[in-house]
Amino acid sequence: MLKYKDFSLIKPHGDQCLRISDIINEYNGSIFHELELNNIVQENFNSELYYLVDKPDKINCFTPVHIIKDKYGVKRYNCNPIGDIPYAGFTGNCLIDITKFSVGPFESIKYAGFPYMNDVIHKINDNLSFGETTMVDLSLDEDEIFNNVIHSKRRNMIRKAIKSEISIERFYTEDGFKDFWPILEELHKKLGYSNYSYDYYNNILKNYGTKKRAYLLIAYKEERPISGVFIIGNKNYMHYYKGAGLFDIKNEGQGELLQWEAIKTSKSLGVKYYDLCNLDKDKLPSIYRFKTGISNNICRYPKFTMNKLGYKIMKRLNNA
Repeated sequence: MLKYKDFSLIKPHGDQCLRISDIINEYNGSIFHELELNNIVQENFNSELYYLVDKPDKINCFTPVHIIKDKYGVKRYNCNPIGDIPYAGFTGNCLIDITKFSVGPFESIKYAGFPYMNDVIHKINDNLSFGETTMVDLSLDEDEIFNNVIHSKRRNMIRKAIKSEISIERFYTEDGFKDFWPILEELHKKLGYSNYSYDYYNNILKNYGTKKRAYLLIAYKEERPISGVFIIGNKNYMHYYKGAGLFDIKNEGQGELLQWEAIKTSKSLGVKYYDLCNLDKDKLPSIYRFKTGISNNICRYPKFTMNKLGYKIMKRLNNA
């Protein structure tokens, strides 16, 4: 069983759900912390969703926990939504030392905390590793973002896209997925992804699009859809969740123009930060250069994994 101090694993109900929503709003939590999104993730990946909370009767901080069970009692606790959502971890009013988690002898824990601009929730020590993302501060005006945040090379690509008559359309409904899904599906096939369906992404859009907390931006060249992005979030952060483009189309700045439109749209919705959602300089250097060209405001997030010996042995047997 996952344990941390006197915290409790709960399935939130009633006032607990309302309290979780209040904490997200008050302490700059993300859509990745929300019950609604995590329930969609749970349904798609067949996990068991719990929340680890400090006080069930008066929650001050929490993290979503997705439990994946394998054969012979092997169990992994994921302290963030699983799949292609990069992070979540704790939010609220507490100081957490994630290296003090404990699990059973045939269990494992994987933790990816949120990349807060000012992280006052995670106790930092030498046993942690870190991931990175980069964000745009949307309190800046558009001219300042364009001229001082976005790199000159990326600004020139935005101008090139406009000159090349690439148009951008925004969708809050399934209509946009009819154009975006074939492009995204082609990318997923190339990457070997198999657990991400049209229905999964469309379910997220249906639940959040009507509230203008999820939208698609599609780039068109002579009325042909050539690339797109899927943006999701809340009033604290909008995240560049998914992006894809056709492989047979030359780069005319459509990627940069999509990002500029996402920044402007998110700002118009009153959001605080636009998150380009995960960086990997070593494994994905070209994507790293692209994203840091949009914003070089790099934020770290703590990561921690612990695999007990019994878990390692049983996983080898399961995979044999």
